[in-house]
Amino acid sequence: MEMFKRFKRLPYLIQFLYEKVTTSIAFYPMLMVFGFFLFTGLMFYLEAHGLTAWMDERLPPFLLIKSWNVAQSLLTTLVGALISLMVFSFSMVMVLLNNAASNFSPRILPSLISNKFHQFVLGTYLGTIVYCLLMVLNMTPNQDKLPLPGFSVLLGIVFGVICLLLFVFFIHSISESVQVGKILQSIHNETTYNMRNGTISQLSNEALPKDIDKWKSYTADRSGYLQSVNFQLIGKICVEENIKVKVLIPESRFVFEGAELFICNKNLEKDLKYEILEYFVLSVSESAEKDHIVGFKQITEIALKAMSPGINDPGTALSCINYLTILFTKKMKLPETGAVKIENENKKEESLPNQIWLSVIGFDELLSFVLAPLRQYARHDLIVMLKMLEMLKFLASRNHCTEVHLKIIQREVEILRVDAEEYLTNSADYNKIIAYINTFPKKTIIA
Repeated sequence: MEMFKRFKRLPYLIQFLYEKVTTSIAFYPMLMVFGFFLFTGLMFYLEAHGLTAWMDERLPPFLLIKSWNVAQSLLTTLVGALISLMVFSFSMVMVLLNNAASNFSPRILPSLISNKFHQFVLGTYLGTIVYCLLMVLNMTPNQDKLPLPGFSVLLGIVFGVICLLLFVFFIHSISESVQVGKILQSIHNETTYNMRNGTISQLSNEALPKDIDKWKSYTADRSGYLQSVNFQLIGKICVEENIKVKVLIPESRFVFEGAELFICNKNLEKDLKYEILEYFVLSVSESAEKDHIVGFKQITEIALKAMSPGINDPGTALSCINYLTILFTKKMKLPETGAVKIENENKKEESLPNQIWLSVIGFDELLSFVLAPLRQYARHDLIVMLKMLEMLKFLASRNHCTEVHLKIIQREVEILRVDAEEYLTNSADYNKIIAYINTFPKKTIIA
């Protein structure tokens, strides 16, 4: 009951339960078990209507088992073997998660847990065990009038063989999942997808209204990470009520109860305010599913973990900076302010008017967020310092790098130079930093 008391409104509880269920490692396996249960019932029905006798006329005789004892022994052996296989597979998943949390970052665990192939394998194991158990329980060898369900037993054996084959692929997948390159590539792909298809891709160039200083602010009624906002439904409310809204907190930021969440150009009635608040999805954890900023954070955390004294793996940090360079190149092309373009559900009609504005974490803030901790951990390491400078040089050389971007890059280059001067005790190392900075485009170097 204490859990339910935490939620002030029923929709918040539904959001919480939906997230808990759908992000659980057991969600898809349980759905598959239910599917196998229904399939077993279907097989009982078909066997009662002569399925095995019908298949006996069409399949080679050696495929269908004729002995009750042999059938029971085979299914019982399969159940025992698959339970052992499932326990071992679950243990492998737990080792994987523990490895990832200790060597990389605890924040990447949700993406590893949500690996659909691993869930499919575990679901197949559980479903096959349920199928074979129900078959064994419903075998009645003492009743001579009932035919042996030979075809159903054959399917149980086939499912068992499939489980053995899946186990081989499962081991291969697990061994790949703990490789830092695979993890970084996965985060990069998901972040790139969110840049192209996430909320930020829906921003228009429409500026904020001039009277925005007079808009009334409304506070959050609960705490959590702002995972997403249902702009489609809020947009409908804006059209129906003729109001305009600006979200003050970017997605993926932690929202405190009582903090200003959005502002509106009109005073909202209590019911309308709560209706809008329901469309802000707040989560207990960060997720890279929809917001590209989380991907930057996760790659940065992996780099910091690699540079920590306990692990001391600068090679991983260099790989992380490579991926960050690629992502920052794409980030520079994205808009940093504007109204949210909302498509009409009826695609034949025009889009809804722009009445919602979104706060976005810009290039400046994100670059500082990434480089500040990296400098703190790597300012004694010449190679990593040079890699960060290489990233800044590459960003400055892009055709879409604006004057605003250049000023930001100039600032970060100077900060790196100051840190190098103070913490690189060997003058030869510091001279390499200066020499590399001098290779930057002239427009980037601070006189």
